[in-house]
Amino acid sequence: MDYRQYLIDYWNMIDKGNAQDYCNGVDPKGFRAEKHIPYLGDYDPAHMLNLYYPEGFTASGGKLPSIIYIHGGGWLYGSPDVSERYLGYLASQGFAVMGMNYRLLDRANLRDEIADIFDAMHWLGKHGAERGFDLSKVLVCGDSAGGHLTILSTCVSFSEKLQAIYNVKPLPFKITACSVSSPVTETSELYISDAKGTPNGEGTAKAYLDMMLGFQGDAAPWNGHMAASETIPGIDMPPIYIIDSEMDSLSMHTGYLLDTLEKNGCRYEKIFWTKEEGIHLLHVFNISHWEWKESIDANNGMLDFFRRVNET
Repeated sequence: MDYRQYLIDYWNMIDKGNAQDYCNGVDPKGFRAEKHIPYLGDYDPAHMLNLYYPEGFTASGGKLPSIIYIHGGGWLYGSPDVSERYLGYLASQGFAVMGMNYRLLDRANLRDEIADIFDAMHWLGKHGAERGFDLSKVLVCGDSAGGHLTILSTCVSFSEKLQAIYNVKPLPFKITACSVSSPVTETSELYISDAKGTPNGEGTAKAYLDMMLGFQGDAAPWNGHMAASETIPGIDMPPIYIIDSEMDSLSMHTGYLLDTLEKNGCRYEKIFWTKEEGIHLLHVFNISHWEWKESIDANNGMLDFFRRVNET
């Protein structure tokens, strides 16, 4: 079986299902958006970003703490448009928010994705201040695969070695905090469509690694520098906020991340629901259903964490 195509078809199915469900969602109030701004000159849809602000905010009124969002979707699907209700809610709470598209694994490798994310962040470094972003206070957040890219991008931003490996330039601002929701951070454990040891589980996990490494395969310079357990050691990470639930089918990855953070003395806080506390709290629930009480508790907790981090 062509497990690469299997993954592409799987995420196309998720895309269609989420698109049908989107019309049943709840729109937040109190924000405005600027959408599909090119951050590179090629006008590739994968190289567009969205900006979100509190309703009525203009850059002439000052600057707001900055949130950079990296969307999830199995490295093969998604966009900030899909998460607009979540991003709009964050903006409505008094933040300037940027979310970017990036090339996906059906046409790129992991280094390409990191390059796109850094290009978007460099755009923000150049234009953010004039657009109301306070780049002395920067939270990077992401969900699922976006949680992996959040941790990896943050590690790259603090490491000259990783910047050379991923062929990116240092950022003109410092990431002061991170947050991940239902993060999937161990690239050697990508048993997403089926369990470890099953044909589908093993086949799709290998397909993921093959796509992340690209045509260079095991010789790719970023091989061995992709997972959180591979990149966090030796880096003075900013404080991290973690959101997840026992009902998340991939919550074992949160456990992997917590082990890595503990081993490396990283500062973190977490909010985690048991099955008894919320049987409905599935993977990335706080993104897909921002309006639920538990989601508001989680997202407000993240924002409060960000505020506290920047007070110290």
